[in-house]
Amino acid sequence: MNEKYMQNSQAGQLENAVETKHIRWITPAVDIYEVDDSLVLQADLPGVEEAGLDLQVSRGVLTLEALVKNDIVDTQRGFYRQFKLSDRIDADAGQADLKDGVLTLRLPKNREALPKRISVRTLH
Repeated sequence: MNEKYMQNSQAGQLENAVETKHIRWITPAVDIYEVDDSLVLQADLPGVEEAGLDLQVSRGVLTLEALVKNDIVDTQRGFYRQFKLSDRIDADAGQADLKDGVLTLRLPKNREALPKRISVRTLH
C-alpha cells in the first residue's frame, strides 16, 4: 500500500467515526404466550417504524433489533433482545405485525408439536 492510499483510508475511517451515531440500547418489555397452534410474542417498541425493525432467526435464536427514528444527531435509541426458540417452533413460517408501537410475532408450532386428539370408543 502506498502512503497516499493509507492517508485517504485513515481519513475516511475518521469521517465514518464522526458520522456514526451513538445508540442507546434498551431491553423492550415482552409478553410471550402459547396458543393451540403457535407461540405468540408481543413486544412494546414505541417510536419504531417498519423500516427500523429487524427480526432474524439463526441457530435457534430469535434476535429482535429495532431503531427508533430520531432527528437528534448525537444519540439514537434502539431496542434489542434475543430469545432461544424450541425446536418445536417453525420459525420459517412466522408472521410479524407492527401496529401502534407493538410488535406481534406469531411463530407456528411444528406439526409434530401440535396436540394430538385420541378418540375414545365405548365397548359394550
